[in-house]
Amino acid sequence: MATRCEQCGGKIYTSVTGRYLCSRCGTRLQGRTAGVVAGGGIAGGRSTGGWYARVRKAMGRRS
Repeated sequence: MATRCEQCGGKIYTSVTGRYLCSRCGTRLQGRTAGVVAGGGIAGGRSTGGWYARVRKAMGRRS
C-alpha cells in the first residue's frame, strides 16, 4: 500500500479507480473526468478540473 499521493507526494486516500491520491489531486481528477465524459475532450477536462477544485474550495471543502 502506498503512503503518499502518486501525483504530488501528499497525504493519501484511495480513489474510486484504486489510485492513491491526496484530496487535492483527487478533486482535480474528478473534475477532469467529468469534463472529458461531458464531451469536452482533453482541453475540457483540464479546464473542468480547475473549475471543480475552486468550487469545492469555495464551498468549504479542502481540495
